[in-house]
Amino acid sequence: MQNDRFKIAISMKKFIMYIDEIIVNYPRKEYVLKDRILYYSYDILELIYKANFNKERYHLQMDILSKISMLDFCLEMSLYKKIISEKKLKSSTNMLSEIAKMVYGWVDADKAK
Repeated sequence: MQNDRFKIAISMKKFIMYIDEIIVNYPRKEYVLKDRILYYSYDILELIYKANFNKERYHLQMDILSKISMLDFCLEMSLYKKIISEKKLKSSTNMLSEIAKMVYGWVDADKAK
């Protein structure tokens, strides 16, 4: 299972690299939204690493899932404000969805122990 957790971190790193290319073009007046997207992305990665080395990881996993939801909302707001295209939103939310599924699998695997 340890290897699967690293897959989550690798997927999150790929998401951060993808999103970094997108947010370069955010307008200055939307710096709060841009900062939130970056903050949640890096915070999720940090929580994944913390949860990897913590035996009481359930709360960290739930934090990861809640921050994924917030990140998803920030991306939806970006579409609503016409900063990103539907195609970019769909691509990024698909990546987030896969990460969330992996985290849910991780939670289930921990419950089975």
